[in-house]
Amino acid sequence: MLPSEERPARPAYALYILLLLLAINALSYADRHVFSVLIPSIKAEFGATDSLLGLIGGPGFIVSYVLFSMPLARVADRWSRRGVLTLSATLWSAATAACGAAGSMAQLAVSRLIVGIGEAGGLPPAQSLLADLYDERRRSGAMGVLSSATYVGVVLGLTGGAAVGALWGWRWAFYALAIPGFPLALLLWLTGPRRVRAAKTVQSAPSESLWASARRFWAIPSLRLLALGVGTFNIFGYAAAIWKPAFFMRSHGMTMVEAGSWLGVGAAIGGITGSMLSGFIVDRLRARGEIWQLRVPAIAFLLAFPLFMFMYLLPGGAAVHIGDFRIPGVALLSILTGMMSAMWAGPAFGAAARLVLPEQRAQATAMLVVIINVIGSALGPVLGGVVSDLLTGRFGAESLRISLMSMSILTVLGGWLFWRAASHYPSDLARAARPQADVDAYDGRVGGAKLKEA
Repeated sequence: MLPSEERPARPAYALYILLLLLAINALSYADRHVFSVLIPSIKAEFGATDSLLGLIGGPGFIVSYVLFSMPLARVADRWSRRGVLTLSATLWSAATAACGAAGSMAQLAVSRLIVGIGEAGGLPPAQSLLADLYDERRRSGAMGVLSSATYVGVVLGLTGGAAVGALWGWRWAFYALAIPGFPLALLLWLTGPRRVRAAKTVQSAPSESLWASARRFWAIPSLRLLALGVGTFNIFGYAAAIWKPAFFMRSHGMTMVEAGSWLGVGAAIGGITGSMLSGFIVDRLRARGEIWQLRVPAIAFLLAFPLFMFMYLLPGGAAVHIGDFRIPGVALLSILTGMMSAMWAGPAFGAAARLVLPEQRAQATAMLVVIINVIGSALGPVLGGVVSDLLTGRFGAESLRISLMSMSILTVLGGWLFWRAASHYPSDLARAARPQADVDAYDGRVGGAKLKEA
C-alpha cells in the first residue's frame, strides 16, 4: 500500500522513489542533450547554420521551459507533485518522438519547444518530493543523487544517441529515447505516494500570488546569489553541453560515435561522481558550520577553471596510451571538469529546501531553474554558435575551440557568487529557523519521511 499520513514512508520506499525519480529525470536530460550529438547529421540533412542550430538548441528549448517552470511548480505545490510530474514526463516523451518525425527545421523547432514545456514540470516536483522524503541530515546527499540524473542523461543522450544515430539515423535516436518515458510515467502515477492531509504541526504557506512568491524568494540573499552563480556558470556550461561534441569532432578528429562515447564516459565518471560526492561531503561538513553548504560548490567552480583552460588549449590528437589503448587527452580532462562542474546541484537545491516552507519547495526550485536557464541556457548555446561563426574566417575549424575557451572564464565568476552566497547562508537559515524547526521536529517523530503528497 502507498504511504499515508498514518503510515510514514519506510526507507526502502524512499529509496525506490529516489531511484524512480532519478530514472525519469535522467530521461528528460537525455531527451534534451541528444540534440547536440545529432547536430552534424541534422545540419547535413537540412543545411542549417551553426547559429540556427544554436538557437534551436538553446532559446528554442529554454523559452518554453522558463515560461512554464513557475506555473507548473505552483500547480505541483497546490495540487499534486506526482500528477504534474507524470503528465510532464508523458508530454516531453511525446515531443521527443515528434523531433524524430520532423520534416523541416520549423517542425523540429516546434517539437523542441514542446519538449521544453514538458521538462519544465520535471525537476521542481521531484526535488520537492525528495525534500519531504529525506530529513535535513540526508537531504543534500539525496539531492546529489537526484542531480546526477543530469549526467546519467548526458550518457544516455550522447553515447546512446550517437550509437543509435550512427546505426539507424538521427531520427531513430530521438525515438529510442522517447519510448521509455511512457512506462516510467505510468509507474510513477501508479506507485507514487498520494496527497493526504498535511499535519497540523507543519506551518502552511500563506496564500499569495505567483509573483509575490517569486519576489519573496528573490529577497533571500543566499538564494538569490546561488541562483545567479549557477546561471552565470551555465552561460558557459550550457554552451559547452551543446557544442562540445562538435568541438571533439572538429578539433580532435573524432567521429560522432567517438565523441558521444567519450563525452558519455566523462559524464558517467566525472559528472555522476561529482554530483553525488558533493551532497555527501556537504552533509558531513555542515557539522563544522552551515557555510560549507555553499562553500563546497564555490571551491569546485574555482578549481574547474584552470582545468577547462588546459582542455581547450590541448592540441588536437593529444592522447595517453595505456598499452595499445589510446585515450584522448580531452576525454581525460572532461572527466575532471565534469566532476568539478557537477558539485553545485545537490548542495544548492538542498540549501533552497531549507530556506523556504515545505509547501513552497517546488516553487523555490522552479525559481532557481528559471534564473539558471534565463541567464545560462538561453544565452550560452546561441552565444557559443554566434562567436564560432564570427571567428570561422580567421580560425577555420578551430573557431569553436576559441569560442568555448573564452567563455570558460565565467566559471570563476560563478564560483565567486557562490562564495558570497555561502557568507549569507547561515544568517538566512537562522531567519527561516522557526518554521523549519517545526517541520524537522515533525519529520523526526515520523522517522524523517512524512509524505504530504505526490
